[in-house]
Amino acid sequence: MRKYGLLAGAAVIAISVLLTEGLQGQQKGGGFGGGGGGGGNVLTLVNNKDVKKELNITDEQAAKIPAEVMAALGKVLDEKQVKRLKQIQLQQQGNNAFKDAVVQKQLKLTPEQKTNIDGILETSTKELAEIKGGFGGFGKGKGGAGAGKDNAEKADKIRKEAAEKIANVLTKDQRTTWREMTGEEFKFTTPAFGGGGFGKKKDPNKDK
Repeated sequence: MRKYGLLAGAAVIAISVLLTEGLQGQQKGGGFGGGGGGGGNVLTLVNNKDVKKELNITDEQAAKIPAEVMAALGKVLDEKQVKRLKQIQLQQQGNNAFKDAVVQKQLKLTPEQKTNIDGILETSTKELAEIKGGFGGFGKGKGGAGAGKDNAEKADKIRKEAAEKIANVLTKDQRTTWREMTGEEFKFTTPAFGGGGFGKKKDPNKDK
């Protein structure tokens, strides 16, 4: 009962995190509950590396939390709401969603496809790291605001190119399934997550 109570509470918090942090543009991706200070909610805390260390949270435990939260959400939201929330979640994960075992299973990716996608993601990750490392981040660094904007545009281009390559790895049926999984593009009132994926924008490889 205590576990359910905690999960139910986390479910409500999850919605708050997704919407509030999205609107504020604080989330930078790479975590199921955000990160980066300023909040005292449970999901932000358990996703914080210092808190993880303090609580001795293992990688295995951390990996289970998103699924547990989503299961709890199913007890709070109706089926349509849960489906849409999952679509938004995948959109915000962008290309990194293809690393998820559940997504791979739903798309029925072959071992060869997984290897090809891993290679694409590895290359794009390195390219993004070079931009961020060389200029102190996408939104700031040498050259002032102009350079930061330029870096952000370069990063966006890298993500889009990676998304197009991934789309080409998928079959026609898999691309159709992915569009169903991501649904209609969701837009926050202000820029939020830094995902980037062909499910978020008009797919250049969309089948007619």
